[in-house]
Amino acid sequence: MIHKTNWLWDRKIGEQKAKIILNNPKNKHFLSLAGILLSRKNTPKEVFKNYLKPIDFLQNWQKIKKQMRKDSWANPRIEFWQAIYEKLREKYKKNGVLNREICPVKPKNEFCGAIAEKIKAIRKQKGITQSSLAKKLRVSQQMVSRIEKGKENISLLTLKNIVDGLGAKLHLEILEKHF
Repeated sequence: MIHKTNWLWDRKIGEQKAKIILNNPKNKHFLSLAGILLSRKNTPKEVFKNYLKPIDFLQNWQKIKKQMRKDSWANPRIEFWQAIYEKLREKYKKNGVLNREICPVKPKNEFCGAIAEKIKAIRKQKGITQSSLAKKLRVSQQMVSRIEKGKENISLLTLKNIVDGLGAKLHLEILEKHF
């Protein structure tokens, strides 16, 4: 008989077996089960106490997130768990547990990083908080944080909305390279 829990309602797996899988990141079902867990649970304290080790979450978050993106209904949960990931990563880094190879903090690429730095500088110069900018843009403060860290490849329309929200001006110029 399979004992079902609220987050395993549509799976043919019991909670004990799920815990065994989630305790082993090398298990072939780890990523899919972790993705389901994080899509359906929104209490980090419960998740880390009962199902997933925080260090396993940190080391595998990028892969888990990719798994979660397969179901569009999980998108709000991804943003939530991304914020948890960033807070947890900082906590572990301060305690000297993580190194850069495990949890890189650099921007996705140089271009995103340069745009991110400019957005952050203008926001701070104008005395606007991330929270108030987020409200203007109708996104979470965590999303503004990710944008300012260069970890989001934002669209041109999003860039325009950010610039408008900052009360700034956008000048984009594309020039031909001369070799």
